Amino acid sequence: AAAAGKPPPRQAQQQPRMPPLSEIKAAIPAECFKKSLPTALFYMARDLGLLGGSFYLARAYALGNPLLLLVHALVSGFLMWCAFVVGHDCGHGTFSDSALLNAVCGHVCHAPLLVPFWPWAFSHRLHHQYHNHRVKDRSYPWFDEDEWAALGPLKRGALKSIAAPFYLFPAYLFMEAFDGCHFWPFSHLYSEGATSDRVKCVASTATVVGFAVLAKEACGSWGAFAQVYLPAYFVFAWWLFTVTYLQHHDKGTKVYDEDWTFVKGATETIDRTYGLGIDKFHHHITDGHVAHHLFSRQIPHYHLEKATAGVRSVLEPLGLYKQRDTRDFFVRVFVYNSTMGSRIERLAKGA
Repeated sequence: AAAAGKPPPRQAQQQPRMPPLSEIKAAIPAECFKKSLPTALFYMARDLGLLGGSFYLARAYALGNPLLLLVHALVSGFLMWCAFVVGHDCGHGTFSDSALLNAVCGHVCHAPLLVPFWPWAFSHRLHHQYHNHRVKDRSYPWFDEDEWAALGPLKRGALKSIAAPFYLFPAYLFMEAFDGCHFWPFSHLYSEGATSDRVKCVASTATVVGFAVLAKEACGSWGAFAQVYLPAYFVFAWWLFTVTYLQHHDKGTKVYDEDWTFVKGATETIDRTYGLGIDKFHHHITDGHVAHHLFSRQIPHYHLEKATAGVRSVLEPLGLYKQRDTRDFFVRVFVYNSTMGSRIERLAKGA
C-alpha cells in the first residue's frame, strides 16, 4: 500500500474521464453543423482564383528569373494547399448536401494538385475512422522500435530525411508501400473496397492526367511547366506534410490498440496556432483540428473556429485538450520528423 500522505503511483492514478461524443456535440453551437453552399463556393473561388492568377503571372513574367520563380513557388504552393483544404471538405461531405456536387468540386480542387480525389478520400476516411489506432490508422504508419529497426537503413533514412516533408506526400500517393497506390485501381488500397471504388480510381486518375496535359499546353512546353509548376507543387507537398504531421505528432503523443476508442483517439489530435494570419487563411485546419476529427463529416471548415470553443469547453477541464503555439512550425516539422517521426516510444518519451 502507498505510504500515508503520498500520492499513488502514476499507473494507479485515476485516468481522466473520457466524455461521450454526444456530450461534446452538445457544447457546440447548432449553427456549426449547418452547411452553406454560397460560403463553400466563395472559398473555393477565392483559392482557385488566386492560384490561377499566380500561375498566370508566373507564366507571363517569371520564366527564366530564379528569384521571381522562387516567390511564385512559395506563394502558389501555399495557395495550392488552401485549395486542397476546400477539396478536403468535399471528401468529407461537408462542402454541400449533394454528393454529386461534392465530387465535382472535389475533383476541380484536387486535380490541379495532382491528387486523385476519390482514392484520396477513400484512404482519408479510414484515417479519420481509426485516428491514433496502433494498426488501423492510415496516412502515417506507427512504428515500435523493432518495426523501425526492421525497415532497414534505406527506408529509415527516407522517412526521417531533412527533405522528407517535400517528397513523402507524393510518395504516399504513388507507392504501394504505404496505404497503396492511389492512381492504380488494383492497388491493395482497395483490398476491402468495392468494384465502384476501383472505377472511381480510374476516373480520378484521368482527371489528374488531363489537368497535367492542359497545364503543359498552357505553359507552352514541358520545360516551362517544370519551372512554373513543379517547385510550387513541392511547396504544396511540404505544407500538406507539415500540417498533417504536426496535427498528430507531439511530445507525449499516444497510440492505442485494444483500449482504443474514437473519442480517445481524437483527443490525441493537436490544435496548433501558426500565427501571421495563416490559420485563418487556410481555413482553420491547424487551430481547429480537434473539432474536425471529432465531427469531420458534420462541420465545414468555416465553422471550425466557433466549434473549437465548444470542444475546448468540455475537453480542457478534463485535461484532454491539446493546444500548442507553433509559430516555429517551419522548423519544428523538420526537428520532430527527424528525431521522433512516427515512432511510438520516441513520441511517448518526447525525444
